[in-house]
Amino acid sequence: MTAQPAGPSMGNPSTDRQTLDEPAAMRFTSAGTPLALRWRGSIWQVIGEPIQWSSSNNWWEPDSTARGGHGSVITTRSWRFRAQTGPASPVLEFDISADSRWQDWRLHRVTGATGF
Repeated sequence: MTAQPAGPSMGNPSTDRQTLDEPAAMRFTSAGTPLALRWRGSIWQVIGEPIQWSSSNNWWEPDSTARGGHGSVITTRSWRFRAQTGPASPVLEFDISADSRWQDWRLHRVTGATGF
């Protein structure tokens, strides 16, 4: 597990939070905004406006091993968005991120209804 990524708040903090480090199968709009996430057998459609941010770490800091040829600074791109599987499903908030260490997006945090 990883620590909860710091990022902008979307309001309504919840104590029902799960910190993860799982591959995230994402779909994006042509403009590069998150559209949907496939997670645990369901497709979660993004609702509202996703929030994007990035952060950089030095390769020598813990958990920031740089890959050869990618320089000494690792930039992590992150998104926070709300999504649901259908009109009657609970709305969950997801944090995903990607950097040069991973081949794909990673799901780091889910906040919302209990029992997920």
